[in-house]
Amino acid sequence: MKCIKCGAELEDVDNFCPECGELTAKGHRFFHDPSNLDILNNGKAVKLKKKFNAIISIFSLSVIIFALLMIFTGQNLMTPFGVIQKKINYYRYGYNTSLIKTNNKYNFKVNNYDEAIEFIKKDFSNQLYTCNQNKELTMLEYELESDYEIPSVVFCDMSLEEAHKIKDVIVRMYALFPNIKGNLTNITITNSKTGSDYVAYFQPAYQFVNVNKDIKENNKVNKTQILLNSYYFLNDNILSQDINEVLNNYYVEDATFESTIAHELGHYISFVAFLREKGVSNITLVTKDNEEEIKSLINEFENGEYLKNILEQALNNYNLKYNENLNLQSFAETISKYAGVKDKNGNLLYSETIAEAIHDYYLHNENAKKSSYEIVMVLKSKLKEVF
Repeated sequence: MKCIKCGAELEDVDNFCPECGELTAKGHRFFHDPSNLDILNNGKAVKLKKKFNAIISIFSLSVIIFALLMIFTGQNLMTPFGVIQKKINYYRYGYNTSLIKTNNKYNFKVNNYDEAIEFIKKDFSNQLYTCNQNKELTMLEYELESDYEIPSVVFCDMSLEEAHKIKDVIVRMYALFPNIKGNLTNITITNSKTGSDYVAYFQPAYQFVNVNKDIKENNKVNKTQILLNSYYFLNDNILSQDINEVLNNYYVEDATFESTIAHELGHYISFVAFLREKGVSNITLVTKDNEEEIKSLINEFENGEYLKNILEQALNNYNLKYNENLNLQSFAETISKYAGVKDKNGNLLYSETIAEAIHDYYLHNENAKKSSYEIVMVLKSKLKEVF
């Protein structure tokens, strides 16, 4: 007996052709025999299919309900996955970390400064699904962005109490140095490579758009950012400790974890004064016309000569005023351990001396160390000159 459709040989027991699946004469009789209806409708395969269909329906309905709940509560559908990942990271490292990435790199067409700023905002706003949803915290971030012309402020999973403490530092620093708006692109929570290697960190230029592209065809974008280490700022058990005990009295007297942000803003203030003295408004958008200039400026700032000049002016004023004969190293060491830190070649790190002087001034104002006060006065005079 052969299949009427494909001609394949059939066995007498075949209900379907084994080659093409065509119903055989025997199969036709079997499926139309009323006595077989009970087998057809209640067989194991049919029951299994019904159960599977029911499970799929329940799962689909659950997904729809979950999605609607997330939408109506204003949350991103990916938020639960962020929560799970943070829990995994906590068990892995033993402390809370952030899922915000501050080292992303993109290839993207950027035509002008405004587009560069928008892309910096987008880089972080696209990651906010990883953060706890706190409207008060979001409003606090927005106020800092708006009031101080900082395109992006992301505290993410930080407690509201801690965020307010950091806000207070930023507000006071901009009051002490009112001419520094417009160059800082973001203040962002991040993870350091080794957990506790810094509390906060100033980065004058992080190029993150079109890094490997030809500048003749593609503009590039820099961030000028302050990064807050999640090891400290997302873990209340660490923040509750005395910073001087944790870091062995490294910073100026009365320092706190939050006040170290004044130190980082001190780096930023020095950078702003340097740029203004050079007649440069910002280094955010890098084009074929300004690329070499920006590279040169960053190298010049980082080699420290400009900062050394500030310190030498302050030292001269100090020695004359107080009839002293200090050198730069001993002058710096009157401020704090950190102010007198040296590089691997044994040279004073001028940037840290100035940042610590500003940190001291933030904490004590006119009661700061005399050396700190002289440094701040020189820096303020430069800011007045160039703005």
